[in-house]
Amino acid sequence: MKKRLLRHSPAVALGIGAGIAAAVLFSLAVRATFVAAALANLSPLPIMIATLGYGAFAGAAAVASATLTIAGLFNAQQKFGSLDNAALGGLVFAFSLGLPAFWLSLLSVLSRAKGSPNWVVTSRVGSFFAREYVPLERILSYAASICATIGVAIAVYVSSLYGGFDVALERLSAEVTPFVERLISPNMHLPNDFDARHLARVTVLAAAPAVAGSSLVMLMLNLWLAGRVTQLSAKFPRPWPDIAGELRLPQVYLLVFGAAALTGPYLGGVPGHIIVIVAVTLGVAFALDGLAVAHYLSRGSPFRIPLLILIYLGLVVPVTWFVFLLLLVLTGIVETAFSLRDRKDKTASPKL
Repeated sequence: MKKRLLRHSPAVALGIGAGIAAAVLFSLAVRATFVAAALANLSPLPIMIATLGYGAFAGAAAVASATLTIAGLFNAQQKFGSLDNAALGGLVFAFSLGLPAFWLSLLSVLSRAKGSPNWVVTSRVGSFFAREYVPLERILSYAASICATIGVAIAVYVSSLYGGFDVALERLSAEVTPFVERLISPNMHLPNDFDARHLARVTVLAAAPAVAGSSLVMLMLNLWLAGRVTQLSAKFPRPWPDIAGELRLPQVYLLVFGAAALTGPYLGGVPGHIIVIVAVTLGVAFALDGLAVAHYLSRGSPFRIPLLILIYLGLVVPVTWFVFLLLLVLTGIVETAFSLRDRKDKTASPKL
C-alpha cells in the first residue's frame, strides 16, 4: 500500500495544483465581467486535464483540492462565522462542476480489451488497436443526464427555499422586475398584455433550463479543450476520436425529448418545470449532435469553411442565435431518426 501511494504521489500533487487553478478560475465569476465569466467557465478544464493526462488519482485530488480551496476563498470573503456558507459553496462547486468534470473525463479514457466485459482506466502502455473505448454517444448521454440533474436540483432547491414553486416564482419575479424595466427602452414595443412583470416571470422560469443547457455546452467544450491539451502534450491515453462522425444520441432520446417537449409546458408547478428542464437539456444535446452532422456532411465540399463560419457566427450573434440553435436541434433530431451520416457513408462507398 505504501509503495502504491508513493507511486501515485506525483499525480496527486499535480491534481492538487490543478484543483487550486480550477478554484481560482471559478472565483472570478464574482467579478461579473465578460472576461471573468469566460474564465470562470473554464474552471472544469484543469480537473479534466489532470484526469485525462494523469489518471483517476490526479482527477480525484483535483476535485478535492478545488472544493476545499473554494470553501476557503468563500469563507475569507465573508464575515466571521460563515463556515456553513463556505462549506455550501465548496459543495456546490463539487456537485455542479468538479465531480461532473471528473466523471466525464474518466469516462472518456475508459477502455477494455476487445471481447472483455470489464472497463478499466486506460494505460498509456499497450496498443490502441487492441482495445475499444467508451463511445462518444455514451459520453454525451451522461453529460446530458448530469446537466439536466443540475438544473432540476436548482429548481427544487429554490422552490423549497421559498416554501413552494408558486411562491418562489412570484417573489423572484418581483425582485427581477426592476432590472427588466431598466432594460426596456421607451421605444421598445411589447406585445399586448406583456409587460415587464411578465418578462421577468419568463426570465425566472427560463433560469434553471438555461443553466442546464449552458452547462452541457460548457462541459463538452471543456472536455474537448482538455483532450486537445493532453494530446498536444503526448499524455492523451487513447486515439483521438472522430467527433464529427461519432458524436450522437441514442434513438430512445427522441421519445423522451418529444414527450417532454409536448407535456412540459402544459403542466404546472415543479413537475412541469422539471420536464421543461429535461426537454431543454436534450434539445441542446441534439443541437450538439446537429453541429457534428454539419461538420461531417460538409467534408469534401468547397463550401465547408464558409458554411461552418456562418453557423458559428450565427450561434454567437444575439439576433440570430436562437434560429441557428433551432436549426441544429432539428438537424440532430433528423440525424438520430434517419442516420444521415451512415447514409452518406453507404452512398460514398464503392459498390462491388
